[in-house]
Amino acid sequence: MASALALSSCHKEEIVNEIVQVDTTIVNVTEYKPSFIIQDFEPITSTVLPVALHEGDKVAICAPSNATSDEDIRDGINTLKSWGLEVVEAKNLTLSYSRYSGTLDERVTALQDMLDDDEIRAIFMTRGGYGAAQLLPCLDWSKMKQAPKWIIGYSDITALHIAVNNMGIASMHGPMMRGFNKDAASVNALKTLLFGGKADIEIPYNDDCVKGTATGRIVGGNLSLIYAMSGTAFDVNPIDAILFIEDTGEANYSVDRMLLNLQQSGKLELLKGVIVGEFSGGSQGSDLPLNQIIHKYLDPLGIPVVYGVQSGHDTVNLPIILGNEATITVDDKTAKITFSGFE
Repeated sequence: MASALALSSCHKEEIVNEIVQVDTTIVNVTEYKPSFIIQDFEPITSTVLPVALHEGDKVAICAPSNATSDEDIRDGINTLKSWGLEVVEAKNLTLSYSRYSGTLDERVTALQDMLDDDEIRAIFMTRGGYGAAQLLPCLDWSKMKQAPKWIIGYSDITALHIAVNNMGIASMHGPMMRGFNKDAASVNALKTLLFGGKADIEIPYNDDCVKGTATGRIVGGNLSLIYAMSGTAFDVNPIDAILFIEDTGEANYSVDRMLLNLQQSGKLELLKGVIVGEFSGGSQGSDLPLNQIIHKYLDPLGIPVVYGVQSGHDTVNLPIILGNEATITVDDKTAKITFSGFE
């Protein structure tokens, strides 16, 4: 049985009062007010793509998050060398402090050195875990803005992706040094994109896809990080964007909670499309199936959805360009992601 709730919310200096009909399945609200942070965001109308790599270029290996071992990353480093790249290793690669690859100062200094090095064309991260967001207020991005370079990684590296994407600089959601070669197709696609080639993504249409076409900047990455950065100075800019989400080890109710945050902060209503990647290692418990939870939040938007892209924490981790314009096209046969600026 539906009941009426009177809600009051403070939105800057005005009080917004509305009647919301509530039933046992879903709260039906036609409009959500943007959060205090994103209401001041401006649309990002142009994006800088870092220069494509060439043989002989210098690239860096950095460790902004969890600690790792030389054994874990050496195979990936050797692969980069086989591409004809000169690899520069950050000073903190094998350091360990608590769970991290060194103290905050050591991690900031190591990444800052690579951001400031004019000869380095791309920065590959060792692994995710936790810690990258801690670096954000401490970093000087001035050199990055003058001469953008690729930042490559996923999971916790979403914090860095959001930061540079909000500056109008594209980045690469893709394999990291730890487990770099666990899927050849993902690594080959990553190499193709980094060297300026085309590696669009196409999957067969499935019942969780939503038909339509949309063009916009792809933003996002790991849903837990998007959620964690909500309301901060590094909140994701969703205006006219295509949101990409993936995660691992999250219970279904947790995914619901994070999507609820995106809904109630007004982010979902600003989107032009959504890409749903891998949600691996989760648990349903007494909750709805994951696809039903996701549809509960996306269906009312009336925008196209590419559902089931193999990008995230599973073995296959196809690279996705973040912060740059792309087009998603979903028809009754296929769902495609076409990246702009690659030939």
